[in-house]
Amino acid sequence: MNPLSRLSATFLRDHPDAAARVLEDFPAESSAKYLAVANPLTAVHVIEHFTPGYAASCLTSIEPQAAGQIFTQFLPDLQIMLLRLLDRDRRESLLGALRPDQAASIQSLLPYPEGTAGALMEAPLASVPDELSVRDALKRIKRIRRGMKFYVYASSATGQLSGVLTLHELINAQPANRISQVMQPRVITLSPAQSMLTVFNSPYWQEYHALPVTDENNVLIGIIRQKAMRRLQEQLLQAGPAHNALGTFIAVGTLFAATAGQLLDTLIASGTSMTQRVPRD
Repeated sequence: MNPLSRLSATFLRDHPDAAARVLEDFPAESSAKYLAVANPLTAVHVIEHFTPGYAASCLTSIEPQAAGQIFTQFLPDLQIMLLRLLDRDRRESLLGALRPDQAASIQSLLPYPEGTAGALMEAPLASVPDELSVRDALKRIKRIRRGMKFYVYASSATGQLSGVLTLHELINAQPANRISQVMQPRVITLSPAQSMLTVFNSPYWQEYHALPVTDENNVLIGIIRQKAMRRLQEQLLQAGPAHNALGTFIAVGTLFAATAGQLLDTLIASGTSMTQRVPRD
């Protein structure tokens, strides 16, 4: 590798956000060719900083097998967002790169129309039966390598959402206890049919980093994270002030000011739960 190539590779690896801004000044096909020969993990980190439309165009310009390898490394919320922007053939190609269970989870979230809570949600990775022991629940959670695991959701034998607890609470619970004994039984939830405006203006974002989405039978079908909404907020800001919903995003921008450090402080604070014992609206 010549010095210029090494410099380029180092810049991509260490400054993916800056690299993304530079590359978006070029046609997506050109950026795709450039990223296709980069380290796959580096390409992932750069594409994550593209606007969704440009990221989707890049993926469609990369050879399908390589695009699939990159796609598998994205978090579910970005995978869903990108799939919504692609035609059916490309969508099926990328889904085929995932494990069957991952593909099935994502496909179940795709039908919800844009502008609704359902279109913002991702699969609820950290979900366990409420009759499972704390010891066995921890084993399941440890096997989850990706996604948001700060909240652990519990479900009844018939599939309804029955409670929630934080990972900190789970770790500190007695191993022999059942999840039903240590969870908070009442959970703030969203409906998949709720409008995006309603979701963004929910007062509960002041307290929670994710909210569960349940269907009409109170079955957990997904979660919505602040990260997903921040991503959409950035997309709308880049689209320009003419966007109809832009004022809404700006108005609620202060709700997403919690930093990773603040979140960690919250998680390790003894005796403090991040769940609310209030009934569903």
